[in-house]
Amino acid sequence: MNPLDRPIHAAEGAAFDSAASADWLDVREHWQHVLAQSIDPVCLVDSALNAIAVNAAATQAGIVRGTGIDRILATLAEISGAEGAQKSLRWQRIDENGIAGWVIELRSDEPDSEAFAGASGAATTHRLATSNLRLQEEISRRRRLERQILAVAESEKQRISLELHDGLGQHLTGVSFVARTLADKLRNAAHAEAKEAEWLVKLLNEAVTRTRALARGLWPVSLERDSLGQSIGKMAEDLESIFGVSCAVQVIDEPRIPSQFAAHHVFRIVQEAATNAIKHGRARRLTFRLEMVGDEFTFCVINDGLPVDPEQLAAGRGLGVVGMRLRADAVGGHLSIEPLPSGGSEVTLAVPGLASMHKSIGGDQT
Repeated sequence: MNPLDRPIHAAEGAAFDSAASADWLDVREHWQHVLAQSIDPVCLVDSALNAIAVNAAATQAGIVRGTGIDRILATLAEISGAEGAQKSLRWQRIDENGIAGWVIELRSDEPDSEAFAGASGAATTHRLATSNLRLQEEISRRRRLERQILAVAESEKQRISLELHDGLGQHLTGVSFVARTLADKLRNAAHAEAKEAEWLVKLLNEAVTRTRALARGLWPVSLERDSLGQSIGKMAEDLESIFGVSCAVQVIDEPRIPSQFAAHHVFRIVQEAATNAIKHGRARRLTFRLEMVGDEFTFCVINDGLPVDPEQLAAGRGLGVVGMRLRADAVGGHLSIEPLPSGGSEVTLAVPGLASMHKSIGGDQT
């Protein structure tokens, strides 16, 4: 019997590298069991692509904990290329509890085993496999970095929002109160400057309103107590107040968002699409529509602004568009930006798997 094909008992191996065991504490027991049950060489590598756990068959093949991905794949490729081996090099991505890595195995060419159901990859040269894994790991790292950048940006927006609301907003409110008192005294005394004082009070009240609208735009507190449709309606009111545009909100269906995380990202996409249309597209009228279409929930922002540049969209230039696409990816949705024949554009976020809470009559809310 080929030593690699003999039965392997769980006690023989699949122990974790002690240096890596702390990070993998919550998931290692499962993968220890999986590795130990396989009769073929299997190893688990971390995000740095170094082996942190190997089974007995992999150890017999010369792969030990700490072995780099190049050596791992070269060794497995030699075995798979041996005459009569009929084995394929395969890999499976792991992303559990914030822990990322790969399971690399040399599997007999037979139907998928239960342990590795859903594994990806196929027979290939070890050089191509190495390049593929490194590329996928780099993509994964960049996505994690992009999401960290988004999280930092959201934290900063929340800080500025609180400062505007509790700092500048409260200060302006106090000044407005003092100006109101002064205007009343001047009016009661029939003073000539009473009208100017009234005008000052009006300007200060507008400043307070706009400051609060900016604070809500930076951090939509309404999402914590209102539905997404209601929050978008309040955002539309703020846009009208700040930019003097006309907004219509059509909540044909109300989405059932599974988490605040997802709702926040959807709201930010709609908000970014609207502000981009106003600031860069010079739009004067916007329509927001929430609707269930087939098995996807769609969030549309339609504007009458300047036509979009297809080349610029294809290149994905602009932090706003990049951020919207990152958020769409985070909620498992698809973002499209299409020019309209009548001018302007339509930004649509389609998210599969969202159910509708209820169906409303539809129509303009603002």
